[in-house]
Amino acid sequence: MLFITLAWMLGILLGRELSPTPLYAWLAVIGLLFLSAILYRFQCPPWPLMLLVLTMTLGALFYLHARLPLEKLYPLLENLKSIRGIIVSYPDHRPERSSFVLQPEGLPGLLQIFYYHPNGKYKSLDYGDELSIEARFEIPWQFEDFSYREHLLTRNIWAVGSLWSAQQIHPTESDRGNAIVAWGYQARLSLFELIDQYIPQPGSGLLKGLLFGERAYLSDDIESGFRDAGVMHVLAVSGMNLGILVGLFWAFLRLFRLSATQIHLVLLPLVFAYLVVVGFEVSLIRASLMYGFITLGWVVAERGWILRDWIDPLHGLSAAALMILVWTPQALFDVSFQLSFAATAGIIIAAQCALPLLEEQRERLRLQWDVASSFPKRALFRLGELVALFVLISLAAQLAVAPILAYHFHRVYLAALFANLVIVPLSTVALWLGVFVVCSAALPLMADYWGTLEGWLLERLIDSTQFFAHLPGAYLMIDGAMQSAFLVVLPLLLSADTRVGAELVLSSLTRSCRILQAENSTSPEKSLESP
Repeated sequence: MLFITLAWMLGILLGRELSPTPLYAWLAVIGLLFLSAILYRFQCPPWPLMLLVLTMTLGALFYLHARLPLEKLYPLLENLKSIRGIIVSYPDHRPERSSFVLQPEGLPGLLQIFYYHPNGKYKSLDYGDELSIEARFEIPWQFEDFSYREHLLTRNIWAVGSLWSAQQIHPTESDRGNAIVAWGYQARLSLFELIDQYIPQPGSGLLKGLLFGERAYLSDDIESGFRDAGVMHVLAVSGMNLGILVGLFWAFLRLFRLSATQIHLVLLPLVFAYLVVVGFEVSLIRASLMYGFITLGWVVAERGWILRDWIDPLHGLSAAALMILVWTPQALFDVSFQLSFAATAGIIIAAQCALPLLEEQRERLRLQWDVASSFPKRALFRLGELVALFVLISLAAQLAVAPILAYHFHRVYLAALFANLVIVPLSTVALWLGVFVVCSAALPLMADYWGTLEGWLLERLIDSTQFFAHLPGAYLMIDGAMQSAFLVVLPLLLSADTRVGAELVLSSLTRSCRILQAENSTSPEKSLESP
C-alpha cells in the first residue's frame, strides 16, 4: 500500500508539472493497462513495476480532471459583481469579520467570501444558507512568504469575494446543505454555548481551539504565542487531539470489561460524530480514516482471517492518504495535509525502528538496576520510560515536519521540542477537563466546579506558551540559501532520529536507577551497617 500511495503522489506531481492533455493521459492509461495484463498473463518479472507505473499515470489523470480551468475562470472576475450560491462551510464569525466558503451557481469550484463588519453588527449566516451577494471578486492575493492563492486552490477555491454591508447579502433559502453536516454545525454551536456558559475568556476561546480547531475566539497575542512556540499543532485538530479523546473514552469503557474490538466498534461512530462536528479538517480526516482501518483490522483479526501482527499503522496511513488524494488530488499541495501525514509518518517510523531496540534493553536494565526491589524504583523507571518515549515521539514529529515548515513559512522552531514537553501534557489534561465540563452541563454545580478548574488550567497553558514563545531564539527565520542547506542536513538528522531517541530512553532509565541506588546507599539502615 505504501508504494501504491507513493506512486499515486508522484503521478499527481507529474500531472501538475507536465500538464499533459487528458486525452494523452487516457491513452497512456489504456496502453499501460494492456501491457500490465500481458506481463501478468505470462508472469514476466516487471509486471508489479508496471502496475506502479499505471498507478502513477492514474494519479496524473485524476489530477488533470480535478484541476480547475483557471485560464477561463480568472477573466470572468472582471465583470463579476454579484453571484448566487450555497454556504458549504461552517461560517467563521469574528468581531470584525466573518468568512465562509460559497459554492457558486453555474460555476465550477468554490469561492472564499469575507464579510467585514467593523462595528460588530452583522447578518447571521449559517451552513446551508442559499443567498445572493454583491461583492468585489478578485484573484487570491500573494504574500511575501506564503502563497495564499496556491493554498486556496488546494481546497478547490479559485477566487475571493469581499463585502462590507449586510445590504449586499440577500438570503433566499435555508437548509440547502447536507443533513448530517447541518447537524454537526448545530451541535457545534450548542457546544460553544455550553463552553461560554461555564468557562470565562480567554479560556473558553482556547478550549474551542483545542476541541474543535476554532481560532476565531482567540486573540492575536494568544495565537501568535502558540505559533512562535512551535506548538500550533495543538490548535489544529488532528490525530493527537483525537487520540487524547479516544484514550479518555477507552479508559471509561474498560470499566465495563469490554474487549479491545468491542471498544473499537463503540468508539467508531463517536469518532465519525466528532469529525462532523469539527468540520472535516484534513488532519482529522486522516486520523479518522486510520482509526477506521485499525478497527477493521482488529475485527478481521479477531475472526481469525488475518494475524494481528499484520496490522501495520504505516499501511493504514498510506491507505488514508490514498483515499484523500483519490477524492481530492489537489490536497497533496495543502500544507495541512503535508504536515499531518509527515508528522504521523515520522512518529510511526521512529517507533517501529526504536521500540524493538528499547524492548531488548528494557529487561536488561531492569535486572541490572534491580528495579523490582522497591516501589520507588519501579515508579521512577516507568516515569523515565514515559518521558523519554515522549521525547522520542516529539523529536520524530518535529524533524519530520521541519522541512515543510521551512519551505512554506521560512521558519525553524528551535524551542518546539522543549515546549512540547510542557504544552502537550497540559493540553491533554485541558481536553479531558473540557469533556468533563460539557458532560456535566446537566449538573450546574458540578459544571461550575469543573469550569473554574478548567479556566485556571487554560490560563496556565497560555502562560506556558507565552514563556516559550518569548525565549531568545525560540524560532529561526531562514532565507533561501539557509533553507536549501537546512533541507540537505535535515534528512541526515531524521535518519539518526531513532538512534537518538533510543539513547535518550536508555540514558534516562540509567540515570533514574543510579539516583535511586545512591539514595539507598545513604539510607539510615545502610549507614548503621557501615564501619
